[in-house]
This record gives sequence, C-alpha cells and structure tokens, in this order.
Amino acid sequence: MVAISSVFFLFWLKLLFSGVSCSMEGEMMSLWAEKFGEELWELGEKMTKAQEIKLKYKQLNARVEKKDGETLLESIADNVGRMLQRKMDSIRCVVLKAEEVSEQFEYNETVAKNFEYYSSKYSPIAGEDFDPDELWPDGVVQNNDTYKVMYFYQDTHFFNISVNTTHSSVQVPTNVYDRSTRVLEALQWSEQLDDVFVQNYNSDPALSWQYFGSDTGFLRHYPAMSWNRKEIDVFDCRKRSWFIETATCSKDVVILLDNSGSMTGYRNYIAQLTIKNLLDTFSNNDFVNIFNFSSEVSQIIPCFGDKLVQATPENIKVFNEAVRQIEPEGHANHRIALTFAFELLEQYREIRGCHNQGCNQAIMLITDGIPENLTDIFDKYNNFENGTNKPVRMFAYLLGKEVTKVQEIQSMACLNRGLYSHIQSLDQVSEEVLKYVNVIAMPLVLQGTEHPPTWTHAFLDPNWSPDDDSSTQDSPRLMIAVGAPAFDRKLLYSNDTKTVSKGLLGVAGTDISVEELDRLTLPYKLGVNAYSFIISNNGYVLLHPELKPVYKGHLKDNYNSIDLVEIEQVDDDNQTARNPDPTILDLRQRMVNNEKGEMLNVPVRFHYDNMRRISQERQDYYYAPLPNTPFSLAIALPSDYGSTWIKVGDEVKKNQHMGLNVSDFFVGENWKIHPGWVYCKYHYLEGHEFKTPEDELKHFLTKMGDPSWYWAEQYAIDPNDDDEFDSTPNCGRSTLDESSYYCNKELVQLLVFDAKVTNNSYQTWKFANKEEQDLIESYNASLRFVATMSGLTRWQFIFGEVEVENDREFGDYHTKAIDETWYRAAVLQHKLDPHSFFYSVQHSEDEKEEGGLKVTASMAIFPRDGGLEAPSCVCDGCIRTCDQEEVDCYVIDNNGYIILADNDTTIGSFLGEVEGEIIRHLVDEGIFKKIITYDLQALCVEMRKVDGMSNDGPYMITPFRIFTLGLQWILGEILQFLSKMQLFIEGTETLEEYYDQLDDDYPAEIPQIPEKKPKKQETVQPQKTKYEPHFYSCDNSSTLYILQQNNPKIGKGNNYYHKTSTEGSKPYFIKRIPRSNLLLVVVNSSYPSEDPYYKETTEPVTINYIEPFPCHKLNLNDLPRRRLEECFTEHPEEEEFAKCSLGIKLNSIQTVFVLIISVLALWL
Repeated sequence: MVAISSVFFLFWLKLLFSGVSCSMEGEMMSLWAEKFGEELWELGEKMTKAQEIKLKYKQLNARVEKKDGETLLESIADNVGRMLQRKMDSIRCVVLKAEEVSEQFEYNETVAKNFEYYSSKYSPIAGEDFDPDELWPDGVVQNNDTYKVMYFYQDTHFFNISVNTTHSSVQVPTNVYDRSTRVLEALQWSEQLDDVFVQNYNSDPALSWQYFGSDTGFLRHYPAMSWNRKEIDVFDCRKRSWFIETATCSKDVVILLDNSGSMTGYRNYIAQLTIKNLLDTFSNNDFVNIFNFSSEVSQIIPCFGDKLVQATPENIKVFNEAVRQIEPEGHANHRIALTFAFELLEQYREIRGCHNQGCNQAIMLITDGIPENLTDIFDKYNNFENGTNKPVRMFAYLLGKEVTKVQEIQSMACLNRGLYSHIQSLDQVSEEVLKYVNVIAMPLVLQGTEHPPTWTHAFLDPNWSPDDDSSTQDSPRLMIAVGAPAFDRKLLYSNDTKTVSKGLLGVAGTDISVEELDRLTLPYKLGVNAYSFIISNNGYVLLHPELKPVYKGHLKDNYNSIDLVEIEQVDDDNQTARNPDPTILDLRQRMVNNEKGEMLNVPVRFHYDNMRRISQERQDYYYAPLPNTPFSLAIALPSDYGSTWIKVGDEVKKNQHMGLNVSDFFVGENWKIHPGWVYCKYHYLEGHEFKTPEDELKHFLTKMGDPSWYWAEQYAIDPNDDDEFDSTPNCGRSTLDESSYYCNKELVQLLVFDAKVTNNSYQTWKFANKEEQDLIESYNASLRFVATMSGLTRWQFIFGEVEVENDREFGDYHTKAIDETWYRAAVLQHKLDPHSFFYSVQHSEDEKEEGGLKVTASMAIFPRDGGLEAPSCVCDGCIRTCDQEEVDCYVIDNNGYIILADNDTTIGSFLGEVEGEIIRHLVDEGIFKKIITYDLQALCVEMRKVDGMSNDGPYMITPFRIFTLGLQWILGEILQFLSKMQLFIEGTETLEEYYDQLDDDYPAEIPQIPEKKPKKQETVQPQKTKYEPHFYSCDNSSTLYILQQNNPKIGKGNNYYHKTSTEGSKPYFIKRIPRSNLLLVVVNSSYPSEDPYYKETTEPVTINYIEPFPCHKLNLNDLPRRRLEECFTEHPEEEEFAKCSLGIKLNSIQTVFVLIISVLALWL
C-alpha cells in the first residue's frame, strides 16, 4: 500500500470560488468534480510512485500463489497445537514427579521441626528492611527462622516482576497453619518439584507461571516471587477455577435455599455467604439455578424459570444480587422442594443423555433444619438398580447453632453420595463449602490411572494493570490455564495390612497467554481483512479480533463468556440483535462439536475502524479442532481476494550471494515493523531487551551475516515426542542456553523482500520536474508512506523532516501495516475500483496526531503473476482540510464521514450530524445504503449518586454519628490486630474478605473517623452531591452507511445528481469524484430545511429490552455445547472412601471474637 500526506487547501478554494460565483448548474459542478479527481489522482501517482513499486515486484520475480484455506488452517492448527501440547507435557511432568516423591517421602518430626522454606508472604527479601506497614502475624515474627531469605531480580519475560527462576516459593492461605503435620509434610516433599519447574522452563522459556496447588491449601509457584504484603491475603488456590474444574469436571447443580421465617437475621447472612462461596466454585462449564422455598418453590430469577443456566460470571453476579433481596417468610416444605429438584435434574439427564455416559449432578440444600424423614423422596428419585445407581449427589448445609434432627439431614446427605456440613458461623463457610470438591473428585481419584488435562476459559492476568507499558487500557492480558490432577499413591500400614491412600494430592497447572496463541496464527499469511479465532466447547470466544474484554480500563463481567454468535454477523436484513443467523449457528455447532470443514462464500457485515465503518463482504470459513483441548480454531478469508498471497524465496541467502547486506535495506529511522508479530526473538527475554522491535530486528539481521547462522523454530518437532497423548511425556527435553533464539523464516524472508522493493523508492526525495513540484506544493503535500503485507511501514517527508525532541510522527501513530484502517479500506476500495485512491481522515473522537488534521489517501497495489494478483502493499498520503465561505460544500468518503469542509470542526464527523436531511435523501435515492450492526458486548455507563456523606441534604455530625464512626473505627483496629495474629483455624475469614464476598451491598472498607473533628454543635456545611460512573453490560446498535459507488446516478462518466428545491427542503448537488471513494456534496443553505434539528448519526444507541438483564440473552443458554471428555462421575469403590463430615466446632475464643465483630459491623 502506498500513500501521500498533503493539503487540499489551495485547489479547494480555486474550485469553489471560480464556480459558485457564476452558476450552480450541474454540468459545471460535474466538471469541477472531474477535474478535482483527476488532479488528486495525478498527485497520488506522482507522490506514491505506486507504479514504480508495482514494477519492482515484477522485476524481482514476486510470485503470486494460490492460498489454499484448508492447508493454511492445518499449518496454523499444527503451530498452535504443538505449543499447547508442550504446555500440557510440562504439567504432566510436574504431576508425575509429585506422585513419585510424595509416595516415597517419609515424614520425620525432627526434620520437620527445623524445616525452612521460601514463603511468598513472609520470607525476608534481601536488600529490603523490615516494613512496619506490612501485615505480619505474631507467629511469623516469633518464628522468622522458618522462612528462607529470597533474592529477586526483575525479569522481562515475567512482565518485569521481581522473581527468582532458580526455585519456587509457597503461598499458604491465612486460614491454613503451615506448621501442622499434614501441611509440613506436603511442603517438604513438594520442594523436589523445583527440579521439574526449572527443567520445564529451560526447555521452553516461553512458559509462564507454573504451579502446584496442594489439597492442603498451599500453592507452590515457579518462579519464586513476593506477594503483596500490605494487603490481607485471602487467596486460596482451592477456590481457583483451574483447581476446581480439574477436580470436578462439569456439573448440573440445583441449589435449594430454605426461605422460611426461621432463616432471618444472622442465619440469613450465613446463607448468603454460603451461596456466594458455592457460586464462586462454579465455572462456564457448570449449569446451575437457585430456588428458594417455604410452602412453595420459587425461582429467584423469574425469567430463568425451571432451567439450569450456565454459571458465567454475569449470571453468578445476578444470582448473588437476587439472593440478597430475598425476605424469609412462612414455613419450609422440604418435601416439595426436593421433589422439584429431583424432577428437574431428571429432565436434564434425559436431555444430556446421561444414561449412556455419566453426569455430575447435585442438589445443594441450605437450611436450618428438616422437620421430617424424607427417605421416601430419595428412594423414589435417587435409588435405581437396587441402590447401586444414585445419579444425584446430596450436599446439605445445616445453618445455625441451635439445630435439631441432625441425624436426619446427615443421613440424607451421606446415603446419597454427598456431604453434610454444619455451619455455625461466618468463619466456617469457606472451608465447609470447599469440602464438596473432594467428594465430587472421588471417582477421578479412585480410577487413579488417567490424568485428564482441564483447560479453563479466559481470565485476566492478575499481574496486569492498565498502566503497564506493554498494555493499553483496551488490550488487557488475557490468559488461559491448563491443569492436571495428581493422586496420593502412598501406602498406609495398619495392623500388618497395607492400603493405598486414596485422595487428591493436588493440581498442577500453568498459564498461557492468549497473545501467544495469536502470534502463532500466522497473521501475515492470513492477509489483510482476514483473521483467525478460537472458541471453546461452550461456543465462547477465546481469541477474535473483535473480542473486547475491557472498556476504558473496566473489565466487563462477561469478558470470558462472549459467544461466537455475539460477534460474527451475517449480512441478513432480517437479523436482529439477539436472533442469530442460521449460518453462524451452523458454524458454531460444527466448531463446538470439534468438526473439521469449511463454509464458503458467506455474506457478512464486515465492520472495522472501531465499528464506525462497514462493508458488505463475503468470507470463506475453515475450521478444525485443536487436539486434546476443548478448543476449535477457525480462519476467515475474504472470498474475493483472500485466496492469494506473495511467495518469495530465500531472500537472505540470495542477497548474500549477490554481495548485498540485507541490513542496508533497513537504514534510517523512518520505518517500522508490526509490533505484534514475531520476526526473530531470543528464547530468554531477560538479558536480551531491545528498546524497539526495530532494534531487535536489526540485531538479528546482523547475526544473519554470521557463517554460524541457522534458522530455528520456537516449537520445532521433536523426534523423541510421541504423537499419542496418553504416552508418557518427554520430561527430559533438551534445554536451551542463553543465546538460543527462534525466527519465523517465511516472514523474515518476505520482510527482506519488501524492504528491498521499497528501499530505492524511499531514498532522498527529488522532484521530477517543475510541474510536479508545483502540483505537490499547491496541495502542500508533506509526507508519503508505504505499508506491506510483511508488516513493514516506511514514510518520507517531502520537504525534509523538522526534528523536534520527543515529538511523535506518522510512524509512531501507524505501526500495524495491514491492520491499519487505511490499509484495510484501500484493499476494499480496490475491489470496487482498482484504479482509485481511498481517502480518509481521523474520526472526530480519535486521538489527534501532531501537526494538525490530515487526510490520508491510500491505494492498494496488487502485483500480478500469471493472471493472479494479491494485495502486497498500500501507498498512502495525507491532505489537510479546506475552507470556503459562499456555500456549504463537503467532500465525504464512502461511509459518509466528512473529509473536507469549510468548517474545520465538522471534519471527521458523519455528514448526518450536520446535514441530516441531506443524508436521509441520499439514502432514499439509493446513493447511500443503511446497514445496522450490533455490539453485543458493549459496556454502558450511567452516573450514580455516591452514597455516604454526600447526599441531597446537609450532613450533621451528631453525637450518635460520632459514636457510630468511633465504634466502626475501633472494630477496624481490632480486626487489624487480629489479622496480625496466627488465627490458624480452619475456615477463619477476615471481615474484609466477608465484605468482599458479599459485594457492594455491604461496604468494602471500614469507614475511618475524619482526621479533623468538628467542634461541639458545629455543623459541616452542605456538600455538593457527588456522582461516579457505574458501568453495566448492554447491547448497542449502530446505523452505518455505505456509498453505492456503482449507482448509475453517480457512476462513472459525467453522471451527477442534482436535487432542486422543494417546499421546506434545501437544494443540493452531488457528484462522485473519480478515481476515489469520495463524493462532492454542495448544499445551498439559504433555503429552509424540512426540520432544522433533524440529524442522523453513526454513534451507538443502547437497545432497551422489555426483559430485565440478563433475560434478553437467555436464548444463548439453549445453544449446543459439548460436554468435556474424560469426566469421571462414579466409581464402585466410592462408598468405601466416603467421608461424611460432622462439621467443625468452634474451639477458639479468637474465632468467636471475629464472629462478634462481623455481626456488629453488619449492624453499623
């Protein structure tokens, strides 16, 4: 693509003044437009030297080859699949090591007493002094010798976090005592996992965090790092999705909440917290619903009805909010509640075909007592095949201290493959809830041989911040995790007999950046306006160019549960926001089912430029599964021009044989390469930092001249690897030294070729003659540039560059070559008119570039070879705004955005914003076409009044208010004191954690007494009402416009359209400017308008649904899903190892104290 940058100013004035003063006749206007277009074309040709570059491609024997979509997909799937397999092998090696060393380990109490380890929270950090602001429990200060000193250094690969890659460190939850025998034993043997962690990292330095989550609660992570010590630590690996999903597989769960009158007050608080902790253990693979009951059963979300809905973050949030609105009343009828739950789950067993393959189904009952024996209900609905088949597990949570008929509820749970828990206080909730995980995991543990990997949906890297240099607010660092279970194989001896300890040892896992997946999809080979995407077994999008998880720094609730049908939009006039087209539904189902195939020539609404531009296109889809994962990969190629690409040979070697140094093609500073693509990199980023991607490239170009140079892949095929996943992983893979690197040979060769083609054209600019100089100066053309499919962008200042320290120039704003709006649009324009430029300006809401407002003129170059052509590059330019005073004149682009106008403030805006009547008439005449597009992952904002001291009336500091604030402050100080003590009691929670779990209905911070107290009887002056933004998920629609360039009214030749004045309307003239995407619009504003306030806009409009959120998207719940494979739901020995808890008892005055504080704080 080639381009220019200039100013229309002089010629624009010359055109309009010379004609407006004489006549408004259409012929004269048509001549203006024709002359305008021809002169712009000549300007573009002379500046961009597009024909010269096109000829150069031919002279250097660029080959245009057919691009077979199926072959390309296989290449990408192999590329991505090999990387994912390496990650799976890494954690499988951790699992094998964990099972081996735990089985052989012999606990020695004397050794354990003196055992030291690296603590992520408490180990001293070399070079740092003791910080009194850090939260140090008293036991830590007293037993400081327990924790080894850690040495850290910042590592580029780990996002410049201070780490130590020679060993791991351990995070122990606050409510787990690290000196207990069970924890100490696991801490000791798990130290040997460091050997595997280090081996994995040295053989694949692209590995992110590796970790082992122990069933005892601690997390051993590699590399070692220090956790934030100034905040209360509430992290527990057993609550993380990678741990729970690995242990429990997918689940159908009905939660029954006793809503009788006895469940008021404190029991209601415990019930809310219990439900929230349960919901926090569910993921996108689980289906759940909550029903409250007293004399009848009711849905807490009416529109969910009697359905099990997917446990997406969005639905979980709605459930939690609804639970807090329930008001207990009446008498509980457990019989009808259980009958309802069993019948509902029976329906889903039929739907899911659970008779052929097992399903995880459970009822979770939350109540303060059962008044009668309900054995007959269980015999009827959960006792089949002589009691050997009980498809539904029963988990009963008995709340409160004063309870009766404990035996009834305990037997009910224990005889139905479940668990009984007696929760007497808030501090017990978390630990009691987690116990169900081990129960459901028991069949997996008992089979003991297979270690099925489990993949999570996307999650936000907790180390990411919008302020990161490597990220932007709207480009968060999304990750996925893969985990595998480790089983306890230790032999236990008792009375001369030996048995195997059946239990879950823990879960090994690692994180994988979605960005790393994207880099492996060969975007340069896909080409312009083509893309790849990955979806899960639930149809949720993991990777897609239109996936937008963050809006203005705010993470969307449903960022990891966006369905494919919410992004891909077929070009169908009958399509509405929440009514997916059958074509996309078919594509989705095939991908969910892990099929391989293609769908060709699909009409789509292709939007770009942040959903401000749209084009009606046709795409070819190719899709295939990613082996041994729940994911499917697809690529979308333009049907018209996506089947060809430029193929070159070994350009590096060829130029070296010709005595040319390839580095000479990359001289100066006015060039960039695509920052998101990998050309060449060192495996170990630490110690190989480069200031810019260009510096990194030049470094490797120099190395290519070394005789010892060789091409290396990041994930090369290892002959020692077995293609069968069930085989033992290669845990002794060869390691890489510090100087090891890898390159994308094909991309580098193409880049060198493009650089050579464009190099001579971008030397010092010289005018060919005086005529050319006059033309360029008359438009004040200032800059030209070229961008290629290999990611190279060059630019050149026509009249020399004015150096300004710390200034930003063209290449700092436009680095992404084929992903730039002007590149994508120029290729689309080439399809309509091969001999034309595409002109555009920055949208009025975009960040303004330094140097003033410019128009970019871009033209696609399609080299031909044997009758084939492929988009190789785009040449472009920039042109400044114009001005005139006599009439309202506009030049608009093919999407209706103003390129030139007499009023600078309107440039970059949509014409309908200033001339709504005109754009409406153009649509009526078929000159523009309206297209409605939907953004079904939008985030809307409304301003809400801040609660608290800022309210509508004056705020009085009364004696009671001072007392209340003081008491809250005292409670906060007590809690702070207790948090520094060793409350090593199972399940103890801090008040802050409790507030966090109950979300926004209760304050997340303990209010502090104002530093400056008012004097007696002094009244604080009324304060202004404060508002803060509240973000919420919504659906938006946008009406976009497309110029019908082949409409006979404005088509090629001297055709123009002239609307004469009618009563209450303005006359106007329009004419397409030849060899461009532009339309000249001249409006006589002296005539009155039909409606002077009428406007049309392309801005998104929020869709208002009749149903409350999220009921309008309930149809997504019924779309096909694929159940995860290797799900173990039952085992014949399960009953032998069943553990039915009696709950834990309060045995510490400290625990009671925390309980009292929690209750008091809720009252204040």
